[in-house]
Amino acid sequence: MNLEQLRVWYEGLSKETLSDIDKFYSSDVFFKDPFNEFSGIEKLTKLFDHMFEKLDNPHFVFIDEVKSDGQAFLTWNFLFSMKGKEYKIHGSSHLKFDENSKIEYHRDYWDVGEELILKIPGLAFLYGKLRKSLAVE
Repeated sequence: MNLEQLRVWYEGLSKETLSDIDKFYSSDVFFKDPFNEFSGIEKLTKLFDHMFEKLDNPHFVFIDEVKSDGQAFLTWNFLFSMKGKEYKIHGSSHLKFDENSKIEYHRDYWDVGEELILKIPGLAFLYGKLRKSLAVE
């Protein structure tokens, strides 16, 4: 897999370029993030369609990558607007490639509490109390 091509595709991902998803992902790809877990390129396409429907100007900016024997680990920022407010989620992806160099495993890691819940006023208060009660002093 040419990670540079994948990064360029992701950084320019739009409703129009989503049709190129099969150039990068296997038909039976496994995907997992903090909210989703499924197999199949059709469901992954639906996930991206949903992203474009619900968020304004969603886009990825890649920071770093590590490659090794059929897999890669990428760090990124996911930027978007929702209801007039801008958000940035910092995360990472673990990718595994099949014999055709297509992604067969995609697992995203990001902290829902820090990256999302703490940015929602009512939930931030409750989450902050929970974090404080569990933290070592």
